[in-house]
Amino acid sequence: MLRLGLTGGIGAGKSTVAETLTELGAVVIDADRIAREVVEPGTEGLADVVAAFGEDVLDADGALDRPALGRIVFGDDAKRQTLNGILHPRIGARTAEMVAGADDDAVVVHDIPLLVENGMGAAFALVVVVDAPVDVRVTRLVDTRGMTVEDARARMAAQADDDARRAAADVWLENAGAAGALREQVERLWHERLVPFAENLEHGRVVAAPTEIVAPAEDRPVVGQRLAARLAAAGGERVRRVELVGPGAVPGLPAPDVVDVLVEADRPGDDLVEAFVAAGFPRTGAGRHGSADPARPARVLVLDGKKRREAKQARAIVDARERARRDPDRVAADPDAVRAEVALP
Repeated sequence: MLRLGLTGGIGAGKSTVAETLTELGAVVIDADRIAREVVEPGTEGLADVVAAFGEDVLDADGALDRPALGRIVFGDDAKRQTLNGILHPRIGARTAEMVAGADDDAVVVHDIPLLVENGMGAAFALVVVVDAPVDVRVTRLVDTRGMTVEDARARMAAQADDDARRAAADVWLENAGAAGALREQVERLWHERLVPFAENLEHGRVVAAPTEIVAPAEDRPVVGQRLAARLAAAGGERVRRVELVGPGAVPGLPAPDVVDVLVEADRPGDDLVEAFVAAGFPRTGAGRHGSADPARPARVLVLDGKKRREAKQARAIVDARERARRDPDRVAADPDAVRAEVALP
């Protein structure tokens, strides 16, 4: 099963992406829809919301008056945290039920408006962000949702900015034009990346690491950080540290376009292997994993921090990286030697 997160700012076109993915065969789990379900009349969730915010959040029929609740929590971090404390555990439980009901080979899309704001990207094997220029989004919100320009801009300002979304995004979909252009992007993504990714996971295949030496891409550090965060999140308390290593972790060093990651864990076993597979990294051998994402090759070395020899090896790998980072002149003068010294064993 491939689980990915889908997000985007209000008015960016996330609904169009979700609809297209559903048509293509994905299982889309809509966090907003679940959030509505858990506070329907008669639920414990609604009772807790009323207890926290008062009867004024109910309409004449006893259902949740969302605009009224929004006016109470909007711009008030403490009240928003109280609301999240009521909703998030219930949303999480319902989401887990839906994931458990999906086929093992499914592409499961978690449609989460505030994925970036809530720091949830590392929970998914891939994050897709849809975006559009601010003026385009404002016009859509005014025309389709009846907002004022001021309200639309205020809602947008309360969400993550473009820099935060780009840092979280493995895939960036631009929705500045017609809906048909966005659908074409989604269809290409589905056929060229998502389906192959899911098939690789199903069959335990990894993407071959390239060997061609290329100049470092501008986004090389942030790409590595996203993968490292996924491994750390998947491993949980079993993981002592996750380090970006190898030639790609040395600033300015030309290297193959592959992310090398060192994971030092306590007594890594089958449970950690399964967690890494679910995060998008099938096992390739003892203590070895690779990326199943056809667009992002990666190699992962897992060492046991409780074994003296492996702990020593982990320190040596990180020390080699640090020596290279401290000597940019040598990186520039003798890149072949530096690559050999920091290469993942």
